[in-house]
Amino acid sequence: MTGAPVGSGLKVRSVVVLLVAVCLSMIAIVIWEAWSSRQYHLHDKEVAMSNLAQTLSSQAQATIKQADTLLFTLVERLENDGFEPAQLPHLERLLRAQRNELSQLHGLFVYDQTGRWVANSNGAAVPDANNDDREYFIFHRDHPDRGPHIGPSIKSRSSGEWIMTVSRRINHADGSFAGVALATIYLNHFLSLYDSIDMGRNGVINLIADNATIVVRRPFNETEIGTSVAGGPLFTQLLPTGSSGTATVKSVMDGVERVVGFRRVDGYPLIIFAALDKHEVLKGWRDQSLLSAGIVALLLGFLGVLGYRLIGLMKQQNRIQRELLDARDELIEVNHSLKLLALEDALTGLSNRRQFDLFIHSEMGRARRSQSGLALLMLDVDHFKLFNDQYGHVAGDECLRKISAIITENIKRPGDLAARYGGEEFAVVLPGTDYVGAFLVAEKIRRAVQQAGIHHAEGADGVVTVSLGVAAYDPASQAQADDLIGAADKALYVAKASGRNMSVIAN
Repeated sequence: MTGAPVGSGLKVRSVVVLLVAVCLSMIAIVIWEAWSSRQYHLHDKEVAMSNLAQTLSSQAQATIKQADTLLFTLVERLENDGFEPAQLPHLERLLRAQRNELSQLHGLFVYDQTGRWVANSNGAAVPDANNDDREYFIFHRDHPDRGPHIGPSIKSRSSGEWIMTVSRRINHADGSFAGVALATIYLNHFLSLYDSIDMGRNGVINLIADNATIVVRRPFNETEIGTSVAGGPLFTQLLPTGSSGTATVKSVMDGVERVVGFRRVDGYPLIIFAALDKHEVLKGWRDQSLLSAGIVALLLGFLGVLGYRLIGLMKQQNRIQRELLDARDELIEVNHSLKLLALEDALTGLSNRRQFDLFIHSEMGRARRSQSGLALLMLDVDHFKLFNDQYGHVAGDECLRKISAIITENIKRPGDLAARYGGEEFAVVLPGTDYVGAFLVAEKIRRAVQQAGIHHAEGADGVVTVSLGVAAYDPASQAQADDLIGAADKALYVAKASGRNMSVIAN
C-alpha cells in the first residue's frame, strides 16, 4: 500500500511536466508560425513591388523613347534645312502632326540660340516669349552633348499644365549652339497609370531623376515636385548596391516605413520607386496572428482547466479505479455499436465511407463469383476550396447537398450505391456495369451538375462543375477493391489535370 501513494505522486508530477511541455510547445509553434507568416507577407510584397517597378520602368522608358525619337528626327531635319522663315509654317504643321500621333505629348517646341520661340505644335502665338531661363535651355547651351536631356518637371508657359521635358541640342554646321528642340510630356500621363494601381491608403509611386529630384509622385502634390531625396535610403543605401532591388526602409519624405521596389529606367537618367506601407502590408498578418493567439490562449486555458481536473481525478484513482475501468469498457462497447450503426453521412444523406468500404468489398466478391461486371465512379467538385473561401462553409455545405441530390437522381437501380468518400469527393458503385455504361452514367451526372447552375465565379462558365474518374472491374483478374479505387482515382486525377469538368476512363 505504501507504493500506491508514491506511484500516484509520480504520476501527478509527470502530468504537470507534460502539461507544461505541451503549453510551451504550443506557444513556441504559434510564435514560429507567426514569424514565418510575417516574413512571407513581407517577401511576397517585396516581389510584387519589384515586378511593379520593372513594369513601370518599361512604361516610362517606352513613353520617353517615343518622344526622344521624334526629337532626334526633328534635330536632324533642322540642322540640314535651317530655320528659314519660309519653312516655319510647314515645320509647325509637321510638329502638330507628330504631336497628334502620341497622346502623352503636351507639345513639341523649337527655340533658337537666344531662347526665342521658333515653332511649336500647339499653335501658341507668343511673339515675345523667350525660354533662355529654362533649365533645359541653359543645359544645352553650356554642354555640347548631343544626347537627350531629361529636365525637372515644370509648369508649361503656354498651358499652365505640369509637364516633363525631354530635349536635344541643335547645332550650326560648325558645331556651335543653334538652339533647342523640346518635347513636353504630360505628368498626368504617368499619374493616370499610377492612380489606377492599388497601392493602399499610404503607398507611393515615384519617378525620380538621377540627381535625386522628384519628377512625379503618386499621390500628387505640387509642392513635392522637384524636391530632393538625396538624403533618403534610395540614394544612400539601395542604388549604391545595384540598379534594381527591394527593401524595407523609412521614407525621408514622411517618415513612413515601406516595403519598396526600385529600378533604373533603361537608357535614361530616371529611377522608378514603388512602395507599400509596411503597416498596411502586415495588417492581414496581424489580424491572423491575433486570432491564432486568441485561439491558442483559449486552448491553453481549456488545457489548464482539464489538467487541474485530471490531477484531481488522479488523486482519487485508487478509490474509483474499478468504476472507471468498468465505465471505460461499457463506453468502448457502446462506441463500437454506434460505429456499426453509423453508416450514413450526416451532411448529404448518402452512404458514408464505412458503408462504401463494406459495400464495394461485398460486390467485388459477388462479381468474382458470378463473373459479372462492376464499375466505380470517383467524383470530385472542381475548385471547391475556392468556392468555400469565396462563399463560406454554409454555402459549401449546401453545394454538397445539391450535388448529392443530383447523383442520387441519376442512379436509378436499387443495387447502385452513392457514397460521400470524403470532403468534396463522392463515389458511385455500379454492380453489373461495364466501362461504357459507367461512362454514360458519369456524363449524365457531370452534365446535370453543370446544368444545375450553382453559381461559382471561379468555376467554368461561372458555375460549379465536377470531374469524374471511371474504372471497371475485370472478374478474370486478381484485382482487389483498393486496385479498383486506385484506378478510378487516377482517372479522376487525369480529369482534374486535363482541365476539369470532364469524365475520364481508367486505362
